[in-house]
This record gives sequence, structure tokens and C-alpha cells, in this order.
Amino acid sequence: MLPANLKKQINKIDLEVKNSKFNSFELPEYDPKTHYIELTRSGYFYAIIALRQNIKMIADYFFVEKCGARNVDLFMITPSISSPVGLGSDSQAIQIKFGDLDSYLVDSSQFGFEPLIHNGMEKIYCYLPSIRGEDPDKRHLNQFFNCEAEIRGGVDKLYPLIEDFVKTLAEGLLLMPNILEKLSLNYDKTIDCLNQIIKLDKFPEISFDEAVDLLVKHGNEGYIRFTESGRDLTSAGELKLAEVIEYKTPFWVKNFDRDRVPFYQKPNPENPEKVINADMIFPPLTSNSFGGEVVGSGQRQDNYQEMLESLKRQNVDPAPYNWYINLRKLPSYQTTSGFGLGIERFITWILCRDDIKDVIIYPRIKNIETYP
Repeated sequence: MLPANLKKQINKIDLEVKNSKFNSFELPEYDPKTHYIELTRSGYFYAIIALRQNIKMIADYFFVEKCGARNVDLFMITPSISSPVGLGSDSQAIQIKFGDLDSYLVDSSQFGFEPLIHNGMEKIYCYLPSIRGEDPDKRHLNQFFNCEAEIRGGVDKLYPLIEDFVKTLAEGLLLMPNILEKLSLNYDKTIDCLNQIIKLDKFPEISFDEAVDLLVKHGNEGYIRFTESGRDLTSAGELKLAEVIEYKTPFWVKNFDRDRVPFYQKPNPENPEKVINADMIFPPLTSNSFGGEVVGSGQRQDNYQEMLESLKRQNVDPAPYNWYINLRKLPSYQTTSGFGLGIERFITWILCRDDIKDVIIYPRIKNIETYP
């Protein structure tokens, strides 16, 4: 249960939206050259800001007060991208020149977390932007926000924490009916799903192999990408999977093919061609609304020789990651696990909308000139 003081804060912001001056909460048509003007007068963005503030407050409560985690402010420039262009990567880092050095804008906070865990902390988290260079679409922005966390231990501790986080977000969202009523394109579906989530004892799950078999049986019309190094579940595949298995709440897909995920994912000791990881898939709440992966998670590689093998298998240059490999040689090293929840994806999903650009205040889209 959320504490009374947080409930009061959420209710206050919800009532401010209800009692605001705005008569309309319709989403303005996006024009990058005049978007800043809409921000000065739009009821829609007034309510989006309120929603985002409440979600941030719920996340801070969950990690700090409920879980005892430390909030960490991290860097935004790095020499070591956490999503290297390996065999299965669909993420592109944005390279910059930082003085005389080739560097990158941060795509994830994970690499900043792991050294800190070994300083005696059990859990750390952040709520920061991630910046990536792939072509944007309704599922991808070039700057978006992640709520990320790293914990000491394996996925037996991580998965229940993620499920509890999603349930806590659902509980908090139910305290802001006015905001949801004004923003959701299907308020009844939104409320129904939130109520189903908080009643779950455990989130449903399916193995990656089971998911592939199901999609093959349904024709594999772009649902799976077969390669020499393994298989990828496409965005269309995630949506089809949700349709086929008919889960009404978010569910897990676990244990992906080893060479199609980042090199730092721990291979499964029972099957070294698989890794100890999971994506949480959110089924669309309506026929045309957002769905698919919102949470990515996994256990980190704890054997540096095995990590070198994964780097070699994926044709990734190990040089930028020598520091990361060396962590495994420290006397204090213990296995860690972590996850990231995409804030814009989560908000777009719960509002039954279809484009993550519409729920961030300042969209940053490659090759599109914007102000400010």
C-alpha cells in the first residue's frame, strides 16, 4: 500500500488537473517548429506533466522507502556504450567528440551502476534520459527516459522486484482518475487493466523458445528474425505473441538466444546457448494502441573468461570494456542484476495511445529541427 502522504500528493495533483482552466485536453497535432507554443497553452501537456510527476514520485517512493535503494546521479558522456553494435543489437550509440577523445552520449545507466554496487550498496536506481541514434518511429525516440535499477544478486531477487514496481505504479495510477480520464483514449480499459495488475500474485511467463514455437505455428509473418547467430523477436512478434496467448496483463518472455543479446548477459549454466534474462511484454489495451516490450532485464555476466568468449562470439571489440571485465577480478565482486523500464512506452501503453512521441514534453527526433 502506498503511504498516506504520497496518496495525498497524488490526489492533490490529480485535483489540480480536474480544476484547471483548460476546457480541452486534446492532443495538439505535432509540429516541431511550433511545439513550444503548444506547451504554453495546451491542456493535454498540462495533464501529461502532472502524470509524469506522479509517476516519478511513485518510483522514488518505491525504490527509496520501500526497497531501501540509493538514488544515483550519473554521467551523460561515456567511452563505453552499454548497447554495443553486436550481432543482435538494434540500438545505435550517438558518438561525439569530447575534447580530443571519441566518446558517446549515454544509452543506459547500467555501466555507471555496477561499480557502485560493490561499494556496499544492495540496490541503486536512477530516472534519467537515454540517448540513442537509431531511426525513430512510434516505438523509438532518440531521447527518452528510463527508470533503471541494479541490485546485488541474481534474477531470483530481481524479477519479484520488477513485478512489485509495476504493481506499485498501477496502484498509484488508480489514485489519479481525473488525469487518466482526460488523457486515456479508453479510460475503462485503462482502469480495468490497472486493477488486474494489482491483483496478480505473479506475472505470467513464457520461455523464448516457447514464444518462437508459437509464432512459427502462426505463420511467422515478420514475427521472428532468423539469423546464423540466433533468433530475434520483432516488435510485430511481441504484439502477435500477446494476441496469441491472450494474457490481459503484462507477461514475461525469458531466456533469449545468447548471441542476440548484449555480451554482458549471463549464459544459463543449464544451457550456455541461452542467457538469464527476461523482457516484460505489455499487451495492447485496444486494437490500435501501443504494446510490446516495456521492461528489459537480466543477470550480469560474472565470469570474465566467459564474457571474453561472448565478446568474441558477437564480434565486439573488447578494448572499451577492459574496465568492465576487470570488475570481475576484484575481491569484492558479487553477481548483480538489473533492469530498465521505458517511461514513455509505459505511459503510452496505459493511455491506450500509439506513439511515444506524444507523451514526452520535448521530443528529440533525429534530423528534425525543434525549438528550443
